[in-house]
Amino acid sequence: QDGAAGDAVCGDGKCDASETLASCFADCPGVSTPPTCGEEPHSDPQGNAVVDGRGHKKASAAECCEACAAHAANPRNAKRPCNSWVFCYMPVCWSLDTGNTHTFGECWLKWQTDASHPLYGQRGKYSAEFRKKHWSAHRHNNLTVPTHVPWAGGVLGARVDLSVTWETGADGSMRSSAGDVMVDYRPWESREQNLKRGVKPEQMKF
Repeated sequence: QDGAAGDAVCGDGKCDASETLASCFADCPGVSTPPTCGEEPHSDPQGNAVVDGRGHKKASAAECCEACAAHAANPRNAKRPCNSWVFCYMPVCWSLDTGNTHTFGECWLKWQTDASHPLYGQRGKYSAEFRKKHWSAHRHNNLTVPTHVPWAGGVLGARVDLSVTWETGADGSMRSSAGDVMVDYRPWESREQNLKRGVKPEQMKF
């Protein structure tokens, strides 16, 4: 789109009324939850799964966020209250988890040790190198790597600057348009392996 006055511009970070997932995946579906949900479109917040999304379906990202808040408010969950959530809004959501097929409505509730310094597994756009490296990951499901992370996620209470865009690289690092770099923490790897990949010591926790 050429960006004439009043026209929607794909890539401006706003899912306008004339844009759809099919016509502008970069901008859509956009934020669809209240500010308290800390939603970041095209993101996969990390954390220990306190509710497995494969058996926990919701109709919308807003309902998923509400479920996270309700989990956190329940005294029975005081030790690991939900503070981050991830919602699948596509018919099938691509992921690096090749052993499962993730479908619409999956609502993962997670707990991070320090939600004031939230951790993410993937954010924003996938780099060309990332897409090339993982092009066959879900060939058995007839899925190709999308241009952007096909999940909506949030960290309760987080302030998200939507003017900042992110890109996830082939090495798992996430780089922002503001110059920040985040490397995904992998709990199945040793401390030495995580440090070698560039994970900061304070990030080696969920």
